[in-house]
Amino acid sequence: MYLISNAMKNLTRNLGRNILIAIVMLSIIISTVVTLTINNASAKVIDEIRLDIGSKVEIRQDLIEMRSIGLGRGDTAYISINDFFSYAESGYLSAAIFAADMYAWSDTFRAVDDYSDNPGETTRVNDNGEEVFVETCKLVSASEPSALANFGSGREIIEGRMFDGLSECIVSEDLADLNSIKVGDVIELSAAYSLEKQFSLTVTGIYYDETEAYINMMFAMNGRFADNRRNEIITSFDTLMTVGWETNAGLDMKSAYYLKNPDDIARFEQEVRSKGLPVTYNVSINQDALDKVTGPLSSMKSAVLTFIIVILVLGAIVLALISFMAIRERKYEIGVLRAMGMEKGKVAFGLLSETVLIAVLALAIGLGLGGMMAQPIADSMLEGRVAAAEAYGGQDMSKVLFAGGQMQTDDNSEGFEPKSEIQVDLSADVLIQIILITLALAAVAGLIGIAVITKYEPLRILRERN
Repeated sequence: MYLISNAMKNLTRNLGRNILIAIVMLSIIISTVVTLTINNASAKVIDEIRLDIGSKVEIRQDLIEMRSIGLGRGDTAYISINDFFSYAESGYLSAAIFAADMYAWSDTFRAVDDYSDNPGETTRVNDNGEEVFVETCKLVSASEPSALANFGSGREIIEGRMFDGLSECIVSEDLADLNSIKVGDVIELSAAYSLEKQFSLTVTGIYYDETEAYINMMFAMNGRFADNRRNEIITSFDTLMTVGWETNAGLDMKSAYYLKNPDDIARFEQEVRSKGLPVTYNVSINQDALDKVTGPLSSMKSAVLTFIIVILVLGAIVLALISFMAIRERKYEIGVLRAMGMEKGKVAFGLLSETVLIAVLALAIGLGLGGMMAQPIADSMLEGRVAAAEAYGGQDMSKVLFAGGQMQTDDNSEGFEPKSEIQVDLSADVLIQIILITLALAAVAGLIGIAVITKYEPLRILRERN
């Protein structure tokens, strides 16, 4: 007890030196608290996003890859609709959501951005040289309304309700206003690639849409108003299937399969290939989307990890130098204690106690200050990286390919946005890490003194003072 009380007194006797040591320790601890909390929070969010996006597998005909290896539209293969259902029976999956889009044609309403004199009657020449009507809109479907893109974040029902039965749909506010469509009205349309497949849909709701009208500016430049998101008529997957589709020809199937474990992607692909899935179909997670969403977080995580390593290394060196110089100034004091008969271990314990007391005080202050500073710093860092990612992404003009009612771009991350928010807090694991690092710093400083007092004998220390 005497050694500890004496150590506490020594803190005030050598106030200037100890304040310098405390400042160094405090700076290291604050930096460590900020960087570790940001690093751990980023890692946690990245893992959560990986489980979300990385667990979602899409099976789609890869038009981009077909073009790259020299396959044309004539090589397009289609698979049975029942095959899509059979893939969902895999033991590697936790869930499956079926979705399909279909270009549609109708002469009963005018599409947004269709400025022709005879809306719904404009024609074009298809791939077979036949004159066909230009698509008016797009029928979008999903087996789960919760899987519909942007609802709750850009789209919202403002009148009526979401569809919940067969032959029901919702339309955008822009399309409804343009054509005086009201809840309860019936709209008629046909599959653009199979006009014999006709739909009579009752409008149950009208949704407000503040998303970008075109996911790719090439659509707007080329007058493809059917790809204007305001012209999307949204219905259930079962409604789309009622007209009898044997294959996905004329459909853009985007069925999503959710793996129990993202690492099972190769095994799942092997299983569906064994069921006859053609090689022109791609089975994969959306790595482009995953990279786009987590990119700023990964960049920030890498930056703070590098920073914390530099801070700890340089801080430990500076702290060791200060401690070494402090001990050299106190050699006479140590020599007197040793000459009075105090054992080396007790002297060492006293010096180590002083360092630990300084470290505990710095830790208490550093945890408070670091905890308050972590969130603003994380927000600022993430904001800068998100802005850089968006600026870089905005420079690209992706290519678009069409085949058999399907549309693909070579940017699979379209529709995804970088994660722009992160919640940083001082969790239990971070607190333990900070305490261990603080004790390590105290040990580095204390061991310098121990090394000095064990190197010299008391008489030699006293003699060298003169």
